[in-house]
This record gives sequence, structure tokens and C-alpha cells, in this order.
Amino acid sequence: MDKWDYIKQYQQAGAYVFMALPNQKHNGIEGGFHNSFNKWVELKNWIRHHSDYTNGNVGIDLSKSDLVVVDIDKHKHNGMASILSWFKTHQIAPDTIQDTYVEQTPTGGLHAFYIIPSGQDKPRHVINTINGVDVLSETGITVAPSIIAEGQYGQITPFDQIKAIPQWVYDLANGLGTETPNNKYKAKYSLADRWKMTINGFDTGERNNQAMSLAGYLFAIDVTPQDIYDIMQEINARSNEPLPDHELNTVYMSARRREEKKRVRMSEYGRD
Repeated sequence: MDKWDYIKQYQQAGAYVFMALPNQKHNGIEGGFHNSFNKWVELKNWIRHHSDYTNGNVGIDLSKSDLVVVDIDKHKHNGMASILSWFKTHQIAPDTIQDTYVEQTPTGGLHAFYIIPSGQDKPRHVINTINGVDVLSETGITVAPSIIAEGQYGQITPFDQIKAIPQWVYDLANGLGTETPNNKYKAKYSLADRWKMTINGFDTGERNNQAMSLAGYLFAIDVTPQDIYDIMQEINARSNEPLPDHELNTVYMSARRREEKKRVRMSEYGRD
């Protein structure tokens, strides 16, 4: 396959693809990896206006895509040893990592890709959740057939082998490095729960938690800060017992600061 076949393959799976400069991992236009598209015609049009990227590398904007990547490092830490040990502790078959779409990075690491089913929350974006292993859900990531100085990104398993996210990825992202395998992570509020909030308002006794969850979700999908604040005010007004304005403001600012800190931690230039 040529590069364009790879791109169409990713987009057909719902991924938002961005272009990086040749031999680089970053998109240098304002917005960085958020210059991403899940329709071929839109990406082609963007490239037409940014000809420097015609022969560039390929990346996926995970923040917009229903995808998550388990990044197993090999050149800085022995991430493979870490995750095999974690699998053993949690009684997970060590070859489970090969059950989905996997790429090898130019430095010898592995990227295991999983699809997030419709209506299901993404796991948290966590760097070094265990030594040398990241759970990536909100950044840009370079993918095959990209080439950088250290070498080429390559497919290990076929792309059509990509699987729905398994429970152990949530456990890994939730910091269950030393917990028992029966301690399962479940998102507190589903996407359906959040839609109900928009209709019925926040539930008494859960107002702060629901407002924080909704605000965090809206920031994660790139709704503008002013729109998020307006939405939260509208929903709060529908509640049987609305939060006082100062409490709603505190929740909003806390969610905003958390999102800003998260984005600072994420390199605008994507991940290895």
C-alpha cells in the first residue's frame, strides 16, 4: 500500500488524520495535530493549501478519534518488561497485546491500537502509568508508513485486526498497577448519562460531580470555553436544586485548569 491507502484505511475506521512535515512527527501549522480530518476530501483539500506536507508523514489525532493507543517504550525504559509483569500480576495472557492492530516504532517500541465503542468513555490519558508504558487518548501520534531519522513506523499485525478496547486498558489507565484484577474501572457517567443531564439538569447530591464530568468531556472534544460555560449554566438552571453561581464557576475553572495542564503535558508535536 502507498501512503494514501494507509490514510484512507485509517479514515474509514473513523480516525482523524493529520499530516506531519517530511521526516518529522509534527504539524507546524497553528493548531498542530488538531489540523486533522476523517474525510479524505477534506484532508486532500488541506494538503492542497499546504503543499509542504504533500510528501509528509502521517499521524492520527487521538483527541478527536474513537481510538486509544497503549504505547510501550523500548528506547528509554523497558516498557515491555513492565507490561508483561503487569499482565502476570493481573492474570492476563502475555500475548494479548497481539490480538489487535499493532505498529512498531522506529526506536523499537510498540503501539497497540484499540477502538472505543459508540457511547463508551475513553480511558484517561496517562503518561508512564507503569514504567515505560503510556495510555494515549488525547494526543497526536505518528503512524505507518511514516519515516523519521531513526527509521520507519511499520505494521506488525493487519489493521483490520483492530479490536474494541479491553477492560485491562481501563485498569492500566486508572492506575491499578498493584491492585487485584477484580478491581474494575468503570466510568462514573456514560455518554448517555451526560445527554440526560442536558435535558433534566444535574441530580441533587451529584451536582458537582456531574458538572465536572460534563465540563471535562466538553473540553476534551474541543468545545470552546465560552460555549462550555454557557452550556453548564443552561443545564444548571434546569436542575431541581441548581448549584450556586460561585460553585458552578469553581467547577468550571477546575475543569478548565485540568484540561490546560493536560494539554501542556501533551507535546503539540505528537508522540513517538
